[in-house]
Amino acid sequence: MTKIINIFNNKSRYSKNIYNKTKSILNDFGYEVSSNYNPNACLNLVIGGDGTFLNAVKNSKFSTIPFIGINTGHLGFYQEVSPDNIEDFVKNFSEKKYYIEKLPMLESRIGRNQINAVNEVVVKSNRNQIVRLRLFIDGNFIENFSGDGLIISTPHGSTAYNLSSNGAILHQSLEGFQLTPIAPVFSSLNRSLKSPIILPKNAEIEINVSKRDNYHTVFLFDGNEFKSNNFKITTKISNKELKKLILNKNHYWTNIKNKLL
Repeated sequence: MTKIINIFNNKSRYSKNIYNKTKSILNDFGYEVSSNYNPNACLNLVIGGDGTFLNAVKNSKFSTIPFIGINTGHLGFYQEVSPDNIEDFVKNFSEKKYYIEKLPMLESRIGRNQINAVNEVVVKSNRNQIVRLRLFIDGNFIENFSGDGLIISTPHGSTAYNLSSNGAILHQSLEGFQLTPIAPVFSSLNRSLKSPIILPKNAEIEINVSKRDNYHTVFLFDGNEFKSNNFKITTKISNKELKKLILNKNHYWTNIKNKLL
């Protein structure tokens, strides 16, 4: 196994201090640190919060090298390692006391563009207006939607924007994904999807934006806006997977208990 480790970190002073500490410890254990993405590395190590983690995955072009994070942010749902336990982490990694979890990702198509997302895909207005959408699943028309928008989330993304919109928490081991309405509007003029839908891993969602709303409707992939003149999006589970290095099998439930409940 190569002894190169890629490190991604945000620009905060605290993260830079942790970066220097981590680099020193890794060097002591015989590892070489790369601050630029090296495709020959054995690990992607992210120092920061969940936003830094998602950016690292995107900036590495959804690398197949396993990821793990040191939490210097706030929530840090993806970040398993505490800044106080870096040496223990490196020791466990060197002794191969870990396992790899494979997390599903989303693949969307807008026109000729293919875009991947780790947490969620969101269709919503950028002007605080109602959007009117038509929803299809596996080619079947399901329902019209009127409201703030729709969220398509992976199981591990279900604890992010999806949860704040009253979506369900899906355990990250589940092979499927979720569609959640954001503030649906009901009236004599508008029908709307009323509740979240849990979908199997082989399902495909198609969302069409009404012509009257396409000028203010945007597509967001893990919070990043994608601009397009095409207003039809299809989303499914990608063939790509995110590999996450896990040290403690109870880490997921500890996160749920301590950070979300």
